[in-house]
Amino acid sequence: MLVLLRFINDVRKEIKNLIKSLIEMEIAYPGDEIAIIEEYLPGENTYVDSNGVIRASIIGKVIKDNNQHIIQVRPLKKLALLNVNDVVYGRVISIPNDKVAVIKIFAVLGNDEVRVLKNTFSGLLHISQASDTFINNIVEVLGIGDIIKAKVISRGPPYLLSIKGLSFGVIQAQCPACNSVLKRKGQNFQCMNCGTIVKRKVPLID
Repeated sequence: MLVLLRFINDVRKEIKNLIKSLIEMEIAYPGDEIAIIEEYLPGENTYVDSNGVIRASIIGKVIKDNNQHIIQVRPLKKLALLNVNDVVYGRVISIPNDKVAVIKIFAVLGNDEVRVLKNTFSGLLHISQASDTFINNIVEVLGIGDIIKAKVISRGPPYLLSIKGLSFGVIQAQCPACNSVLKRKGQNFQCMNCGTIVKRKVPLID
């Protein structure tokens, strides 16, 4: 029994480290600002706009060579379509009404490995799949800019998602007041910049 518990704890730590790396990874989308011409020279898969801003031309990981002062975007390995019950990570990009959130799915968890998608997928989270308890408005459990861990519950795209259950929910939240990344405190998130506190539906099991 003790050996089993140690194994479970080791797996949880590994998944936590993978998620931390995923969050810290700088992923750029076409048109995203990644630097200015005064800081770096444009490398592969980038372009410079009329204002001297270096932007990504593809979806990929931003690579900075601080010795030669070159910045480039490295394409990500392409992944096939998602399947029902896949565990995915996505960012809340819009909340068109009080019942639905639109999610940009950018990674999938498989075999204890988080794999970033070369091409993102569209996801929809309905209020009925956003909480284990009754809520009146989906903004009670998440907000625009948040990163969620969710389960795919339909074929797509677009994919229907669910964050019901102990393993799913918001893993990183964005301050609605100043757009800073919030620090989790229990089931709430607090902004260290402006002090704003928001409640989110968070995973209780890693």
